[in-house]
Amino acid sequence: MVELLYFNPVFPCDETYGIPPPFATCQEYWDNDRDGMQQLSYQISYIYVGLMIVALVGNTLVFFGFGTATERMNKRVRDASFKNLIRQEVAYFDTRPVSEITSQLSEDAAMLHSFSGEPIRSLVMNLASVLVGVIVSFVYMWPFALVALGVLPFMAFGAEAEQRMYMGEDIGTGEDEKASGVIVIESLSNIKTVASLSLEATRSAQYAEALHQEDPFPLKSNCINGSSSGLGPFFQQWSFALLYWWGGWLIANYPNLYTTRGFLISMFSLLFSLSGMAAAAQGATDRPKALAAAARTFDLMERVSQIDPLSTEGIKND
Repeated sequence: MVELLYFNPVFPCDETYGIPPPFATCQEYWDNDRDGMQQLSYQISYIYVGLMIVALVGNTLVFFGFGTATERMNKRVRDASFKNLIRQEVAYFDTRPVSEITSQLSEDAAMLHSFSGEPIRSLVMNLASVLVGVIVSFVYMWPFALVALGVLPFMAFGAEAEQRMYMGEDIGTGEDEKASGVIVIESLSNIKTVASLSLEATRSAQYAEALHQEDPFPLKSNCINGSSSGLGPFFQQWSFALLYWWGGWLIANYPNLYTTRGFLISMFSLLFSLSGMAAAAQGATDRPKALAAAARTFDLMERVSQIDPLSTEGIKND
C-alpha cells in the first residue's frame, strides 16, 4: 500500500525508439503494466478487509472483556450502596432530595469504572499501538524515528490544545462555574417575579459577582486560551515540517541505506500509533469528577445509621 503514496516513474513505450526490456512489443508492455496494477489493487483490497476484520474482533474482545468486569463491579457497588441506604434513619432523607439520591446511585457508581477497567484498557491499547509503531519505525529508518520521538511531545501538546478548543474544554466546567448560567436561567424563567419585586439590580449584581468568581482575571485567561489555541497548530505544523525535511535529507544523502518507501513506513507507523492513543483515550472519564463520585459513594456505603432497624446491638426485651 505504501508504494501508492510516492512517485513511481512510468517509462514510455515507442517501437521506433525501443521497447523496455524484457518485453517484445508495446502491447505486451502495456498489458503487463495493466495486469500488475490490477493485481496490486486486489492485494490492497484483501489487506484492508483483513485489517477491518482484525480491528473489529480485537476491539470487540477488549471492550467486551473490560466492560463486563466494569459492569459487574458497578452492580456490586450499587447493591452495597442501596443496602446501606435503606438502613438510614428517616431524618437522613429529610435533608436530601430524592433526585440527588437516585442520581448518586445511578451515576456515581458508573463513574467508578475510571478506577477499574478503564486504566487497564487504556494501558493495553496504548502499549499495543505505541510499541508496534515505534518498533516498525526504528526498523525501517531509525534516525528518523529518533527525531520523531523527540517531537512527539510537542505534537501531543498541539493535538490536546486543538481538542480542548474544539470541544470547549478550555472554557472550563464544574458546578461553581455554572453559577452565572443558573442565575440567568432562573431570572428568565421567573421574569415576572423579578419584575414585580424589583429584583433587577439584585440579580444583576449576583450575576456580576458569579462572573467574577468564575474568572477573576479574564484578560489573563483569554490570553492563555488564545495562546494555547494558536500554539497547538504551530507546534504540529512545524513538527511535520521538521520530519519531512529530516526524512528527505536522509534519503538524499544516504540513498543506499534509506528509501522513500522506508521513510513513509517509518512516518506513518508513528502517526498511526498516535491515532491508536487517541482511540484509547476516547470515552475517558474526567478524573476529578470520578474522585468526587467515589468519595460520595464510599461515604454512603460506610455511613452508620443513627437508627438502624437491622442492628443486633442494644437492649432486648424477651
